[in-house]
Amino acid sequence: MALFAALQLWLLDRREAGAHPRHARKALAAFLVLSALSGFELLFEQSGVYETAPALIGALWPFRLFYGPVLLVYVLDMTRAPDAAWPVRLRLLIWAPALAAVLVSLSFFTLPTSIRQGVYGLSEAEGSTAFLVVTAFSGLFLVLTLAYLGVAVWVLTRNLQTVRQIFSNIENRTLSWLRAVLLLMLVAWSWGAIKTFFPVSLISNPLIDLSDALVECVWIVVVGLYGIWQAPVYRDRADAPPTLETAEKYARSSLSDARLAQIAARLDAVMLKDRLYRDPLLSLSTLASRLAVSPNHLSQCLNGHLGVSFFDYVNRLRVEEAVSRIRETSDPLLTIAYEVGFNSRSTFNLAVKKQTGQAPSAFRDG
Repeated sequence: MALFAALQLWLLDRREAGAHPRHARKALAAFLVLSALSGFELLFEQSGVYETAPALIGALWPFRLFYGPVLLVYVLDMTRAPDAAWPVRLRLLIWAPALAAVLVSLSFFTLPTSIRQGVYGLSEAEGSTAFLVVTAFSGLFLVLTLAYLGVAVWVLTRNLQTVRQIFSNIENRTLSWLRAVLLLMLVAWSWGAIKTFFPVSLISNPLIDLSDALVECVWIVVVGLYGIWQAPVYRDRADAPPTLETAEKYARSSLSDARLAQIAARLDAVMLKDRLYRDPLLSLSTLASRLAVSPNHLSQCLNGHLGVSFFDYVNRLRVEEAVSRIRETSDPLLTIAYEVGFNSRSTFNLAVKKQTGQAPSAFRDG
């Protein structure tokens, strides 16, 4: 499954050259190949390969240490502006820790064959030493990989904050599926590490082994499918996020309170008169152009003066019109959702629930 999904990503990347971030699909394909290698390791163990060729014991271990880097590359590439460069310093920061860990793990091959065989219970004499070896590698893998996953989650969190500032609809721009996958991996790998600290007899159970396999299959399927479907967060140059100022910079801005109030008044007037919020593709930059102000100034008005993100501001107007129409007309809820600017029923329901505390249907029943 993993190899098939990796092949699809690779072929899709070649067919759509230039239509996707440079490294994203290749990184995800590499992750799936690494997942496949863990399956080969189990196959070698169960088929007796390690008994007949003990030199191969541990040969696939170093590859596990690249799970984190390839996932981080995918996250970074999907959330970067189109055609953004990859500085040498950034590449070093991504790959150096994993490469250093690989060099450390290679010391395993300097151990006597009896200890290496003890890892898979093929040598009784060195069982305790082999246990320490497995524990050390598991600890190295867990610490390194969790560090990479932590950085990836941080990047995804920052991306969520950014897209809320510049897009009025953020479906398929938050990579929420990947956040769920990372959490699943965190739980699975933590459980795998825990198992190394307990006697096998206490946790060895066919149902547990089956559950472990099913969990891995789930993330392989999810990564394969969503990796093929997922479009870049920023689709073209016009989509790229402007360099928005932080709250600290807002405080030093030359815009006066009177100027911010003026922009806010023009904003409300234009949005209500022309109902620009009905455009599902409305973005901060297009609205700023309509108001003849810079995206930074509009962002400062929204965040610093009105105290809301662009996403929340636009969706508040959409919900207000939607609720009014639900009460006053018999139009289908989904029709109303699309006409006021939402892209799907789920986002419509969530927005109405968040703003009003009730489901859309409650306003019609009342």
